[in-house]
Amino acid sequence: MNFAVTEEQQQLAESLQRLLDGANDFESRRKRLRLTPPDRLALWPQFADLGVIAAAFDEAHSGFAGDARTVALVSAALGQSLAVEPYLSCAVIAGHILQNSSSQLAGQLIEELVAGQVICVLAHDAGSDPFAAPGVAYASSEAGGILNGTVRCVRHADVAAGFLVTASHAEVTASHAGEISIHWVPRDSAGLSVSSYRLIDGAGGGDLTLRSVRVPESATLRFDRGATQVLHEALERGMLGLAAETAGIVGALNRATFAYLSNRKQFGVPLASFQALQHRTADMFIAAEEIAAAVNYAIDALETSPRAVRSAATCAAKVVADSGGRRVGHEAVQLHGGMGVSDELNISHYARRLAAIRTELGSADTHRLRFGGLQ
Repeated sequence: MNFAVTEEQQQLAESLQRLLDGANDFESRRKRLRLTPPDRLALWPQFADLGVIAAAFDEAHSGFAGDARTVALVSAALGQSLAVEPYLSCAVIAGHILQNSSSQLAGQLIEELVAGQVICVLAHDAGSDPFAAPGVAYASSEAGGILNGTVRCVRHADVAAGFLVTASHAEVTASHAGEISIHWVPRDSAGLSVSSYRLIDGAGGGDLTLRSVRVPESATLRFDRGATQVLHEALERGMLGLAAETAGIVGALNRATFAYLSNRKQFGVPLASFQALQHRTADMFIAAEEIAAAVNYAIDALETSPRAVRSAATCAAKVVADSGGRRVGHEAVQLHGGMGVSDELNISHYARRLAAIRTELGSADTHRLRFGGLQ
């Protein structure tokens, strides 16, 4: 699924696809992920050289794009190739937070991030609703503050050099009611422990435990528009990226499934000639078109619409992508038969990634409720 509309976007999409076709073919990816430890950053230096990371940033922040459509076309290509590198978590979500911070630290991190020298990811645990208040508590102290709490299932925590940790203020006053803050916490910070593990889709994750982690004042990011608003915008851009990634995966699943049904024969005729299977593949095609339309609408909304419309559009895109992705993923597995769940076939890997996406940044049910509240 290619969301490019300009010549520059089309060139970026084609260059990225050539890189992924050559360096992230299915067997090469499987071999890297079966190493001890798994190599989950093999493509990251090449992403930096090609400008894929820089494409998530505007010109004022060492990049050349930074718009929602570019994020979508990159995410779709990465989804189609099942890349496990932390583009969405690092360049898009964390990158948006850093771009909107007036702190000197943010500028330094952006330069290192665009060059592929550092990986930082958002560590935000608000339970089932990503837009709720974070569970980590921040308490003021001399020359900074102290963080205490747990952040569960941080995607790419295994390869991150540090984390943008969101925290609620422990001292709730009338002037700080509902206030949150975002802090840069290096991986080697005293009091921080990271328990890493493998996620269902082959990427890495981890749980963070913060016990009296001291953060200097310089490590607390400053924002002109408020940390909560910037965080919510970053989450919505992340939701768009997940929906676009789903579009790329669904397109790949449909092509593989339709080709299989055309080639596989039963009773001397192709499976594609069976009317019941034609109805099922038609539903898969419709689901892909619905996801693409929802993503395109969300892209336009993020670029031109008022805040409430942007929020509703990204909620809708996440719901449509999760629902349609689930249907296409399950149908692709079933129509391939027993080998649809085998590790040797990419169909099962696509299905696992779709299952992981449905749990990221809130479920479809969570966003249905949020969508209703925005109306």
